[in-house]
Amino acid sequence: MKSFGILQYSLQHEKDYVSKLSEAGNALGFDIYRFVPNQIPSPHIRGLKYKQKDWVEIDFPVPNFIYDRCFHNGNCTAKETTFIKWLKTEADTTFLGHGLPGKWEIYKHLKQNPLLNRHLPQSIKLQPHTCAKVLSDLLIKHAQLILKPSIGSQGNGLMLITKKPHQIDVQINHNGRILRHTYDNTGSLLKMIKSVLTKRDYIAQQCLSLLDQNNRPFDRRVVMKKTSYATWEEIGRATRVGNAESFVSNLHSGGAIQTDPQLLMPKDSFHQAEQKISRLSHCVASFLEKNFHPLFELGLDFGIDRSGKVWLLEANSKPGHKAIQSQRDYDTIPFQYCDSLISEKKGVNYYEHNSSIKKG
Repeated sequence: MKSFGILQYSLQHEKDYVSKLSEAGNALGFDIYRFVPNQIPSPHIRGLKYKQKDWVEIDFPVPNFIYDRCFHNGNCTAKETTFIKWLKTEADTTFLGHGLPGKWEIYKHLKQNPLLNRHLPQSIKLQPHTCAKVLSDLLIKHAQLILKPSIGSQGNGLMLITKKPHQIDVQINHNGRILRHTYDNTGSLLKMIKSVLTKRDYIAQQCLSLLDQNNRPFDRRVVMKKTSYATWEEIGRATRVGNAESFVSNLHSGGAIQTDPQLLMPKDSFHQAEQKISRLSHCVASFLEKNFHPLFELGLDFGIDRSGKVWLLEANSKPGHKAIQSQRDYDTIPFQYCDSLISEKKGVNYYEHNSSIKKG
């Protein structure tokens, strides 16, 4: 029996998705386990085993395959880091993918691709000693800026800075709620930003006009997955729409799925943008895997501005699954990938030690 482990920071996360995944895996001949990284490296792991549509607490050997669903927000403990590193370097297992670094490192690499570079918003990493000049210069050039945590997910920590004649307005996405602040001058704003930078790395990005015909923020989420060790496929895409009072469309921040995406913009513009997104999605997946560790899945967020231009906003190696309304058997894909690695006698560790292998 093949074994498949799902690694999570909390066993309360993604319950619905994990249950569907586990049922599909059992039907395909896999033992399914769930476990957290807050434990000591050992040949036997403490966690839960999926059995007859229920979970039983048990000690089990390190699974043959590990699906990493830990969402990093820059607060991983030393114990968790040590355990995950041990799994990746010393344990006899294969991770489906090793994930991506922070947003700034991803941006720097994507900039090197001439095609992708044309679709990236201008971005600059903020440093405590230079952020005053950087932000002042950007606010002269752009009336609005987006500040993004370099490490994080679900839109948490995003800031929208709007410069007005006599004040600066700041909106902060905090755990799905939009907090609003007003600063009377650039100096008071910079004091706040410097304080934030002592805790988290941020990048500053030009704010694009990515609004639908009802002035609501929206984006197109595309999910790419590996169905074999060398094949990327688009599994699905969806339009996420925020409310008019917000600047984010993320589902965790009050956004919703738009069932008829063409209502967001003129039909011809939307059709052309969709074709461009298809080409860019495959280009991003192949390019990122050539520059980083082997990957298994990607969530790509695209914006479409009022002129119809497509922008690549973000690439995430651990996408959520709520947005995708796929017609195919979504929950079996990780196990198809595992079977492909077995039949081809290839896996993550094999890739790392054979850099000449052509990936995805």
